[in-house]
Amino acid sequence: MFNIDKIAAQVKHNCNISDAQFWGLYSPCGLLLRMRDLYKAEHNLSSADSVDHTKVGIWIDRREDLWEDAEQKKFASISINGKKFSPYAIKEINLILNKEGFIYAAGYGNMMKPIFMLARLSRKYSIGRYRVYIAGQELARDLATTPAMTRGHTIIARDEVMRYFFRDRYEDMNAKNCNSALSRAFNEYGISRGMDKKITAKLFENLFSDMVKKETAAFVYHEVGEISQRRILGRWWKELIMDFPYSRAELFLRNLKDTLADTCTSGMLSHIIENRKTASLHFYIALLKGFRKNIMPDLVPAYNDFISSGNWETIEQARKKGYKNAKQIALQLQEMNSSGQATPENIEKQLMA
Repeated sequence: MFNIDKIAAQVKHNCNISDAQFWGLYSPCGLLLRMRDLYKAEHNLSSADSVDHTKVGIWIDRREDLWEDAEQKKFASISINGKKFSPYAIKEINLILNKEGFIYAAGYGNMMKPIFMLARLSRKYSIGRYRVYIAGQELARDLATTPAMTRGHTIIARDEVMRYFFRDRYEDMNAKNCNSALSRAFNEYGISRGMDKKITAKLFENLFSDMVKKETAAFVYHEVGEISQRRILGRWWKELIMDFPYSRAELFLRNLKDTLADTCTSGMLSHIIENRKTASLHFYIALLKGFRKNIMPDLVPAYNDFISSGNWETIEQARKKGYKNAKQIALQLQEMNSSGQATPENIEKQLMA
């Protein structure tokens, strides 16, 4: 007999093992933020709800004890209706769960951390040949805050993670040193600094939910772009990235993949430009950092021009240049890999510089 609580417990078991083995990858600040969000998720709290710090402290102590016990365990299979599945058998598991109104995801995130998630299925739709599933309330999850995952031609976007993410960005906007692009992005949705204290909670939630829904749709196109670039980043790239776990080289390779996905003709930036999604452009610039910013150096100057001129063509030209540069780096990386020269040291010296 179908029992979602038992399935959630099995998924959560694997989440705990992943967290126990990989929590040390996060910075102290990053870990605390992820622990806060995980606490909220496990206690059915919304992104806007405040937490009792004493209770959270007790929960963290207990979670650390749980991790100590789970650290040496192996991931368990998922048993549904008397049949066992590998925890990575996403397609087979979802053939059962989708009919019951649930969605399951599994994969690898930054630093090759295993990710597992079980949620209520909020909605689904198609983009061409791609099938998009929006996960609602999450019944089991780990520390990872990956907003969307892809397997084959299936894309799973996480509404709850997006809500936590944009709530944090709203708090960033409320800070004194908020960047102007972030303020512009929220203002496009009628949300200004400190607005949650000026209007009713229901009205603010309606504005916020509308924003999250529309921005989630934009994030989905990052995944569409990522799928389309598999012809460039083939098996060699996956094997290469697994050779450099926990390194700056791995982060660079992931940022390179993200840049290819965003700047290709079917990716996130193309979607933003084609549909004149001004708010999404503001968010994209506000969140642009690290290696991605270095791979497409023309984008921020183009954005500054856009602010004064409103000319989308400058953004389009920067997108094209960014894609060309990312593709050249990817091809150079492939050549280095073929000749056995793709070491972390060489990647840092020849590509990351």
